[in-house]
Amino acid sequence: MKTNLRQRDSRRGSLLIVAMLLSAIIGISLVSYLQLGRTALNISNRAFYNNAAINLAEQGIEEAMYSVNKAIADSTYTWTGWTISGANAYREWTGVALGQNTTASYRVYVYDYNGVAPTFVSRARVTLANGTSAPIEKWLEVQLRKTSKFANGLVAKNSVTFSGNNATVDSWNSDPDNNSATAAIKFSPSVKNDHGSVGSISVSVSAVSINNADIWGYAATGGSLPTIGPNGTVGPFGTATGTMDLSHVSTDFTASFDPVTAPSGSYSNYGGAITTTDSLPRAGVDTVMGTGDYAGYYMITADSVSFNNKVLSITAKVVLQLTNTITAIDIGGGSGALNIASGAALQVYGSGDFKIAGNGVMNGGSTNATANQPINCQFYGTKTTGVQDIQIAGNGVLNAVVYAPQGSVKINGNGDVGGSIVANDITCVGNAYFHYDESLAYFGGNNPFRISRWKELTSATDRATYASVINW
Repeated sequence: MKTNLRQRDSRRGSLLIVAMLLSAIIGISLVSYLQLGRTALNISNRAFYNNAAINLAEQGIEEAMYSVNKAIADSTYTWTGWTISGANAYREWTGVALGQNTTASYRVYVYDYNGVAPTFVSRARVTLANGTSAPIEKWLEVQLRKTSKFANGLVAKNSVTFSGNNATVDSWNSDPDNNSATAAIKFSPSVKNDHGSVGSISVSVSAVSINNADIWGYAATGGSLPTIGPNGTVGPFGTATGTMDLSHVSTDFTASFDPVTAPSGSYSNYGGAITTTDSLPRAGVDTVMGTGDYAGYYMITADSVSFNNKVLSITAKVVLQLTNTITAIDIGGGSGALNIASGAALQVYGSGDFKIAGNGVMNGGSTNATANQPINCQFYGTKTTGVQDIQIAGNGVLNAVVYAPQGSVKINGNGDVGGSIVANDITCVGNAYFHYDESLAYFGGNNPFRISRWKELTSATDRATYASVINW
């Protein structure tokens, strides 16, 4: 009987020890679980305010973007609320309440706010309510560039079609430092890039029909993939024939096709149509503009340019406004031509059709080595409804820009075509080589800015570059 009692006491003691161990395990587990929950809560809280910090940093960028573009649109704007320091500007917002006793501050610094490519740096700091956690910071660096009607090579509302067997699209940059005072770079195989670009905002399957052309660069549509033939190519140099590098193709392309009008100014009247060989400006008749955006230009209005086997020569900077709504330019015949002298420039505005055949347009010269930059020859279709027929041929080399939102543009030839074309639809006939001039992305002095590069600064080295200007 005593043995049985000892056995029961031994079992009771063992159960007590087991119970105590289980209680200890459960207690440790509960504490660990509570600590895990607390850690998860802290992580979640910091993640939440991490998003708030990036939003505030971007808010600073938005404020800077507004001010930069406001200054372009309104010459009386004085950067209200900003502190100006030489060519730079900065602004700070403090005590931003985020709830639960959490506060934030953010600051943005603008380098070269009146320049051609301002840079923004924005820093946001969130201080959490408990006061023990490290503040959350986000730093952003943004580079701007001007928007341009000619930000791409060939752009259409409806379609871009290549009907030749060996057509090629590539690019070069005639003005890489964006400085008109330095000598322009002429196109040659040694400077060509694979940044050519073709785009249509149409969602149609025929929006961009490459067929057997080689697009060394990018192709984009508003919905459907471009179509190519067995000898067609889209992509960087080296892309295999008959293929599209999908990293160089997009189906979410957008573009604006705003109407354009001839610039205002003091025009001299030619007195009807230009129907014979002549030169513009006319000595003793046309007067150069002395002030304004077109200072240095001769502004001339005429009914039209219409002749065969004649030549119209442009010997200085000329803005030519053509008022005939049916035919703006009709140059035909074997020797008919529009010649722009080396160093001269021409801008043509008209709502009638443009047809330039014969020897076509010679912008400075008939070879890449002698031709002017494309910006020296500009054609603007001002028609707002209906179709504006635009057919332009070049004499060996055609360097020009064409902007015609209602234009049905046809480029015909086997030579080199450089510049940019924006129209309702574009057809490239023959075996022309089209070279997009990348400098046109900066063309247009009064265009607003857009973001060309967005970068989060995460390393101490990157942040150290700007620490002195966006310190708290």
